[in-house]
Amino acid sequence: MERQRSMITIGDILSPGHIALDLNAGTHVQAVAKVAEFLESDERVDDWDRFYSGLLAGSACMANDRGSALCIAHVRTQAVSAMIMAAGRSREGIPLEGEPARVRLVFVIGVPVALASDYLRIIGALARIFRTERGEAALLEAKTSAEFFKTLCALEMEM
Repeated sequence: MERQRSMITIGDILSPGHIALDLNAGTHVQAVAKVAEFLESDERVDDWDRFYSGLLAGSACMANDRGSALCIAHVRTQAVSAMIMAAGRSREGIPLEGEPARVRLVFVIGVPVALASDYLRIIGALARIFRTERGEAALLEAKTSAEFFKTLCALEMEM
């Protein structure tokens, strides 16, 4: 009988220590770079240069109808041994080239090639959370990294 693998959650791959609540950057690309720095010394990153170069090529941003944007920079790569994640928030927002919306939330995700389904589910959950006014507001209002983490994990379970 084959043992069923349990689902990887945001709580499994993100830690409160990898969350920047006062992200300050001139562009969304700079914001992604600042959030990615949390992962540079993470033991799950086997090859930082390979991870980082792939990450910069895989950044996607989406705006909602409330004037906010979400950026999820992600890479499927052999440069990580397990799925990893870091997050950043800017209450004021960071300019998004070609859009009137401002980036308020940034997530950086590294995924081993074999974990495609978990990776897609987590990206989908982040997008659904961001699209709801309640989800976005809860993340923007979190006072500490621990509160942001706890809120994000709870919102994921609701999706």
